Amino acid sequence: MRVRTYRASTIHEALRSMRRELGDNAVIVDTRTFRTDTGVELVEVLAIPDPEASPSPSGTSPNAASPTDTLSFVQLQRELITLRQQLSAIEALIRFNTGADPLWQQLYTTLRTEGFTEEFLLRRLPPTSSVPSWKELLLHARHHLTAHIRTAELPSPAAQPLRLLVVGLPGSGKTTTLLKLLLFYKLLHHLPCHLISAEVSRLGALEHLQLFSSIADIPLTEAYTPHELRQHLATLPSSPMVAAIELPGGNPFRKETYRRWRHYSELIHPEAFFGILSATDSLAVLRRLLQIWHELGVSGIIITKLDLTPTVAPVIQALEQSDIPVVCLCAGPRIPEDIEPARVETFACRIGVVEET
Repeated sequence: MRVRTYRASTIHEALRSMRRELGDNAVIVDTRTFRTDTGVELVEVLAIPDPEASPSPSGTSPNAASPTDTLSFVQLQRELITLRQQLSAIEALIRFNTGADPLWQQLYTTLRTEGFTEEFLLRRLPPTSSVPSWKELLLHARHHLTAHIRTAELPSPAAQPLRLLVVGLPGSGKTTTLLKLLLFYKLLHHLPCHLISAEVSRLGALEHLQLFSSIADIPLTEAYTPHELRQHLATLPSSPMVAAIELPGGNPFRKETYRRWRHYSELIHPEAFFGILSATDSLAVLRRLLQIWHELGVSGIIITKLDLTPTVAPVIQALEQSDIPVVCLCAGPRIPEDIEPARVETFACRIGVVEET
């Protein structure tokens, strides 16, 4: 005999649903009042059909449960629910060293789903004992989870040219970001710009830059060796301008690429040296890249592909272990519309968005 469950905002509504399905002679097994995760109070009624209305013993299956067995099963089910609640409370005491507010525990679960690690949350987001509303709790969480993020503005040329260098993993949007930066300086700051490409071996890379330089009216110079690059830099006028250099691509996790980039960096001595981080990369990759950018002397971070990731949790956690500031955020392929100065609020507003909607 199956136990039926009826839930409603009042006991009368629950009983009406029960009688409509089981009849007026239904047997009520148990009732209780509880609150949902969102704080709504409901009444629950457990009931079984009238035992006397069941088929006669001759027509009953030998394995059919009697009303007494059903009541015992319901009681056991209720005890299991109580045990689970007690275990959850003990887990909260062990994990948070205090009895966390249920709303805070809901937030914790939401953030874990978004990709934040338990260790990061417990260290950055201490539980609160009194939370007025979900909105205020979320604001509290956003503040604490992004408090470590450092930002900086894009540098401006002084009396000499601003030599700008960008490095990144293949597919991270390095070339597109470099072009966005050039147009940012050209259109918004009205500065003359020059593009030097040392990326001459990758198929289609040079043609892409040639097309862009023609449309944007930005001079393009090719450098096939470090010596040629140094010569081109020496010919730049001694006046405020921006010279953007695209380095040969490669995987920085390989020693060959890493040494090549270090050699170019030491040769150029750039005033602005930016490392690209794709928001779609894993936490492990982001942390390793930040370590490499630090070793190379990168002065600023640019986060790309924010439009292609459902969560910024890996980026926020990776930045905790780096003292390199974030200078720009890119959330699309359009040039130069999809680039903006880095703001901590941009990261914060992306936390808890699934729960908010």
